[in-house]
Amino acid sequence: MKKILLCLLLLCAVGAQAAEKLPDNMYFKAMQKEMARSLQKLKIPGAPKIFYVAYKLVNFTNAPKVLASLGELYPQDQADSLLIAYAWVDMGTPQHDSLGYRHNEYNNRYNYRPQYERGVAKSYEGLRQTLWDLTDQAAVFASETYQQKESYKRTKTSDKQAPKVDFIPQPQASYVQEISPMPPYNVQDLQNWVKAASAQGKAFAFLEEFRIIVTPLQKETYYLNSLGGFYQYAQPMFTIRWIAKLRNKDGYKQSYDREIWVQDFASVEQTLQTHTRQLLTDLQNMYTAVKGDTYLGPVLLSPQAAGNFLQALFVPNVQNTSVLLTQNGPDSEGGTFVQKQGMRVISNAVDLYDKPLWQTYQGQPLGGFTPVDDEGVQTTELTLTQNGLLTDLPRSSRPFKNSTRSNGHARMPGLSLPREQLTNLWVEAKHPQTAQALKEQLLAKCREWGLEYGYILYDFPTDKNGRVQRALRVYTQPGKPDQWVYGLEVNNPNVRSLRDIVAAADNPAVIHFDTQSDLIESQSIIAPSLLLEELELTPSRATPDKPPFVKKP
Repeated sequence: MKKILLCLLLLCAVGAQAAEKLPDNMYFKAMQKEMARSLQKLKIPGAPKIFYVAYKLVNFTNAPKVLASLGELYPQDQADSLLIAYAWVDMGTPQHDSLGYRHNEYNNRYNYRPQYERGVAKSYEGLRQTLWDLTDQAAVFASETYQQKESYKRTKTSDKQAPKVDFIPQPQASYVQEISPMPPYNVQDLQNWVKAASAQGKAFAFLEEFRIIVTPLQKETYYLNSLGGFYQYAQPMFTIRWIAKLRNKDGYKQSYDREIWVQDFASVEQTLQTHTRQLLTDLQNMYTAVKGDTYLGPVLLSPQAAGNFLQALFVPNVQNTSVLLTQNGPDSEGGTFVQKQGMRVISNAVDLYDKPLWQTYQGQPLGGFTPVDDEGVQTTELTLTQNGLLTDLPRSSRPFKNSTRSNGHARMPGLSLPREQLTNLWVEAKHPQTAQALKEQLLAKCREWGLEYGYILYDFPTDKNGRVQRALRVYTQPGKPDQWVYGLEVNNPNVRSLRDIVAAADNPAVIHFDTQSDLIESQSIIAPSLLLEELELTPSRATPDKPPFVKKP
């Protein structure tokens, strides 16, 4: 696929100038036609004029999945195609508009959302019908929200966090990538590889489930707004997912769920072989692990755990930077680091960057590829932290503090209307060391603390239960073997731990995070192993599960 253009347009309504540059396909023809009709004819009595309309179409083309469990193929699904349409409008004026406020009826962070429909008919007429309906719904929602927002502004005149201007139009950009059909691949080879890899699980009697699912898919995204911004691009990939469940020797149920993306068919076989072998070794270790106890001291995070660590403690605190108003006052879900620019928020052992134009890393597709954001603004790379200091934040067309310029980071997370989000977070070690050197440094610190052992964590909790699935106890006494541990929880993880990073390794890996289902909006973190000065781990209060009444067949 060829990248045709990446250009900056002047602000303009959808018209002749934009039409000359739009790709010639039914998606843009339908969006342009309905957008023009809506701007000219859609008026709600008593409501302000619509001054902004945006559409986004996401088309998934899925070839049949290949799914095998313990060496047996499941019946194949049929090839599938799913088209999802999104529409949102803005009423009033840029100074006083209808966005940036949570509607009373949907006053929670999961419902600041565009109108959308799944399973849209993939035809010009089908698209127009859906966009017409969604735009009408969006206009009704906008008129109601506008009234509530104006009422809020009248009653909250002393609210210092409320922006003086709601929306600042930005120079618009476009990005067009030639979209070809999903590349062909050998179905029989893929089935044989998945079947053989899953069959390796039969050698482990303690496994209650061991499945491998490979999904060949292509995600195509089309976007257009009424200021002239637009984009289209495709992301072909193979997603490989391993799902395993076991009951360890002490009777506790444990699960393992891992997904890796590869860019092309040629990479699938080697990825399956390498990661299946490693996974089965990990599962054996989980089966024989011992129950953990209370620990306070240095901890080494694997790349997977380091990515989870940053996703839990850093990412949420730099996103959603502009104030989102609600009937109960300013949004409490905004990034808490907004007030900390120029302050130390993380160790100076690493610098953090946001890389929206990275489409792949070491052959793996990245979920945060964003050449133009969902406000039509060209994205820019961000230096988020340098020498431990917070230097920049993702910004949109909605101002915060004294910032009036977007840096192209308005994205749609979790079915939300565009908000300030990261794309691909790159963790750069200042003085990278080998993984072995970092382990030796961990042990040296444990000796300084007078500890018998330290921990290497292979995952880090990103949810409230705080549970760690895989941990390795490493002893300071020479010759004493390492020991796998289960049943640990991270006690009260908080942003203070970001400043406890002592060193980083030279082994970066890609970790993906879906901000909503179906890979519609994703982020990726490229992180190496990280050594933390201090972390508190406590044993889980979970009790062993009841054994099955009938033995495994």
